[in-house]
Amino acid sequence: MKPQNRWRIVGLTLILAFMFGGCATDRAFRERQSRNFRDRGEVYLAGNQTSKALEQFLKALEIYSDDPYLHYDLALTYDMKGDLDKTEYHLKEAIDLKSDYSDAYNYLGFVYFRQGRVNEAIEAYKKALDNLLYLNPQDAHLNLGVAYLSLKQYQKAKVHLEEAIRLVPDFAAAYNSLGKTYEGLRQYDKARTSYEKAVEFNPDYVEAYLNLGKLLYRSGERQKAIAAFDKVMRLDPRSDRAEEALRYLRALGK
Repeated sequence: MKPQNRWRIVGLTLILAFMFGGCATDRAFRERQSRNFRDRGEVYLAGNQTSKALEQFLKALEIYSDDPYLHYDLALTYDMKGDLDKTEYHLKEAIDLKSDYSDAYNYLGFVYFRQGRVNEAIEAYKKALDNLLYLNPQDAHLNLGVAYLSLKQYQKAKVHLEEAIRLVPDFAAAYNSLGKTYEGLRQYDKARTSYEKAVEFNPDYVEAYLNLGKLLYRSGERQKAIAAFDKVMRLDPRSDRAEEALRYLRALGK
């Protein structure tokens, strides 16, 4: 190779190295700048200041759009603002950027479930559980249990709710849904025990008290049913659940 050609190649190599090195440096700089805005947005979000949070997240997005955690934050913010279409969009963006993002899959399943897209929700929850490193599998198991419960597939619901409880033994929400599942299976003693566990682990759990009260009402345990309904009235007096509890109390002569 002629000396001048060798130097041309060396020169080209140095130029390319400089160009790509510069791109990497620029990317890292944009990531840091974007992260600063995201951090501020998360502080606002924690304080329930969704508009200020959204402003910071959108600034972060303008600077660097390949951050899956930023898209998750945007999804959460839009959800709090009642925009499920944008919530779904940003969750899918997060998953596109991080294929094993279990929290995003679980959240996407929850969005689908709220929209009545139960089978899609189930698939999303299963995707969340595909990642063996998922730190919160109990959440996806709970949500899968609730989804199967809504389809009256009680045995499948039972499997996932029991797994959620195995992972988190004081998981009140899982006990409450397991109580409903046992009722669907006509195992009423187990349902009662599950509701009692739910309120034991969460003494302010209004829905579990209501479910327990209705079960006790049907089994003829008048005084215990009254106590459960009274608890609903005290904990959440202006809610739909309180109105339902009041109807049962009137039926019981209270």
